[in-house]
Amino acid sequence: MFDVLISSQPPVISAQEKVKLLLTPVNQETSDIPIALEEVHTKDIHLIIVSEDLSFFAHVHPEKKGKEYTVNFSFPFGGKFLLYCDIKPLNGSPVVIRKTVDVAGDSRDVQRYQQDVLSKTVDNVSVQLDVQDLNAIRVTMKQGEAAIPASSLGDFLGAKAHVVMINVDTKEYLHVHPMVHEDVLVLHSAFTARGLYRVWIQFLLNGLLYTLDYVVQVTELPGQGLHGHHH
Repeated sequence: MFDVLISSQPPVISAQEKVKLLLTPVNQETSDIPIALEEVHTKDIHLIIVSEDLSFFAHVHPEKKGKEYTVNFSFPFGGKFLLYCDIKPLNGSPVVIRKTVDVAGDSRDVQRYQQDVLSKTVDNVSVQLDVQDLNAIRVTMKQGEAAIPASSLGDFLGAKAHVVMINVDTKEYLHVHPMVHEDVLVLHSAFTARGLYRVWIQFLLNGLLYTLDYVVQVTELPGQGLHGHHH
């Protein structure tokens, strides 16, 4: 079993203050010896930081310093935050290890999610999710009235987009592989539970990084109903 040991400097993390996070990937069976990681999507570690209510999201890449990986970060408010360390141990399978940190300082009202949010617009760029087929969520992008073909997106971490999905109740993290079909971005996601998922899509357009967030309701697991189908 793999784990990622996390510490911080200073040891007490305070909201809105810069802290250095130190991550050490280890193999529990070999008495916490640091392990080597393979690069995935151009990085050794993808660290996803979210608030417990999933209202806040950040995606950072700790850099290797000696046996540890470090990254500077500033948590926006107090409370519990979840850290998902997405790694691939050398010659092993990818694994996501979830950790919790407590941040001192004023907390924020908990955000509750009740229904789908399938459309988002940032600076005239609007991105819509078509969830008719949960196995293959289509992502339509427009700038003003003009469609943005997926091929015109920049390469972000070696792909056309980076997508994270987290179940609101269980906090389970889903691996999603954005593919391009006929110049449309398609998300193949293996939902394992019903309920609401928070979805974050990151992509580069004209050199700018966009991060848009959504809520997708899974009422029926793909492949279980009459309309389900397997690829």
